Amino acid sequence: MNKYFQLNRLIVFFLAIGLLVLGFEIYLEHYHILEDKKAAWIPVIFGFVGGIITLLVGMLFNRFSYYCFQVIMTCSVIVGCMGMYFHNLWRLQALVNYFVNKKPIGFEILTEFTPLLAPSAFCAMGGLGILIAIFNSWGTNDAVR
Repeated sequence: MNKYFQLNRLIVFFLAIGLLVLGFEIYLEHYHILEDKKAAWIPVIFGFVGGIITLLVGMLFNRFSYYCFQVIMTCSVIVGCMGMYFHNLWRLQALVNYFVNKKPIGFEILTEFTPLLAPSAFCAMGGLGILIAIFNSWGTNDAVR
């Protein structure tokens, strides 16, 4: 079998493409707030840098790249969790009012302004990458040199 068509390597390439596309899509969505909120640059920069590093990992596919891949995928989960926090921080007060003060909560709280679950895409890609790295560490049959 061709070394470039190993399942792990193909998944790494797809994750790299996913990070690059997600970085570009987030740039388009965050474009209007990038000057005001510097934290909005975090997923944009991580998407591009993480995607390029993951592409290099897929090409090298050695022991060092295996550990770099684990670090990048862990950072992806962290960036996704930070995004979930920043996107939903303003919703926290409404949820506290609902649970503590029994004030009704409207459906618009889920649909207004920032997307509710969009940052979870980074969490999902990072989680998939971590699973690939942990459960099949680049294969056990000399895939890692």
